[in-house]
Amino acid sequence: MGIVTLVLFGWAIMALTMLVLWLVQRATHNAGIVDVGWSGGLGILALLYALLGGGAPVQRLVVALLAGIWSARLALYVLFDRVIGQPEDGRYQTLRRRWAERGADVPTRLLVFFETQAVIVAVMSLPFLVVATIGSTSLRWWQYVAIVVWLVAVAGESLADRQLADFRADPTTAGTTCRRGLWSS
Repeated sequence: MGIVTLVLFGWAIMALTMLVLWLVQRATHNAGIVDVGWSGGLGILALLYALLGGGAPVQRLVVALLAGIWSARLALYVLFDRVIGQPEDGRYQTLRRRWAERGADVPTRLLVFFETQAVIVAVMSLPFLVVATIGSTSLRWWQYVAIVVWLVAVAGESLADRQLADFRADPTTAGTTCRRGLWSS
């Protein structure tokens, strides 16, 4: 499968995914599900490119593992921390309110918003496609550096999520902005 075909196929998968998630938000009135879609979608496309990319197996395995683990962690975190059993994020409440005040068709605007996210995911996934098409059968020095950066970044992201969850759980911090740990300025 050619690169252009893979990109178009990836975009089509994300467009369908976002359509399904838009239907979910119609039923739940929680547009935060779009955040699960884009973070999970990056992993889905990385896995697709790893399966069909045509590069050396080691390159494709690195893409599948690193992007898949990061994506699954973030998508599950957002799903359980921000969507299931939670009120809709204020950003999306504000969008709905502003669109309604302007007399816009809110469901259609949200559909366009969700489908725009599909395009963004397809574009943001292109580096995964590039790596999945590398023909070298061994990792290069810069790829080892990238793996170390990935490890530090995912560990930092996980720590920041934990610190923010602790901050949000503290009733004395209601209405304030987190400035603790990795969130300090």
